[in-house]
Amino acid sequence: MKYQYWIYATWLNFVVRYRKTLLGPLWLMVGPILFILTIGMLYSRINQADSNQFVPHLAIGIIIWTLIVGFVAGSTTIFQRYRSQIMQGELQLMDITMVGVFTTVLQFLHQVIIILIVLLYYKIPINAYTIVSFLGLALLIINGVWLSIVFGIIGARYHDLNEVIQAIMRIAFLATPIVWLPGGAGYGGVMGKFLMYNPFYHYMELIRAPLLQTPISPLSWYVVLTFTVVGCSLAYLFKAKFSRVLALWV
Repeated sequence: MKYQYWIYATWLNFVVRYRKTLLGPLWLMVGPILFILTIGMLYSRINQADSNQFVPHLAIGIIIWTLIVGFVAGSTTIFQRYRSQIMQGELQLMDITMVGVFTTVLQFLHQVIIILIVLLYYKIPINAYTIVSFLGLALLIINGVWLSIVFGIIGARYHDLNEVIQAIMRIAFLATPIVWLPGGAGYGGVMGKFLMYNPFYHYMELIRAPLLQTPISPLSWYVVLTFTVVGCSLAYLFKAKFSRVLALWV
């Protein structure tokens, strides 16, 4: 079965990557923890925000952002990393895509522990509404699949796409409410326009808002569902048209 290969290949890549390290996959938690502790103490004072509100907002936001960056930035080089297998015809485009997506999700799952600790420490309730975050996560993963196909093919053709995406993501991080709070006035609050026209914010809200017990704007659902449908359709067209010439580009 295909999914069995995807799981096995993902686990094998993960084990090989960390087999000679002291902390193993725990290194995936070190960076976010240091970021949350440092920025949480610093920005809560600068913004004069309640740490009980700001730190959970920051912690969940940075973990979700890591997943988003893994999908967006990682997709641009996904086929280049499997150049030899593609040249030899060992792996199909979909196999490479799913292994890449599964690997990113597996890394994210290790960091979810941080979110659970923050929720428990700040006594944020876990109830039926929290389950909605799983739907938001599922939609984000689906978008990670089509991003890997579309950006992966474009990145194979134009190798400098990765540099462009990296620059865009650095700007998007500042424009997305992770280290700052959006304000109580919604889209009319602080940097309101960045919320309305920032797709990363909408993806993040579908996961973060249920965890923080805050409402999700209907606009966020419209944006994410639209991107999902259009993106999957685009991925289907790219796969059908360019999969045969992919070996010439990588």
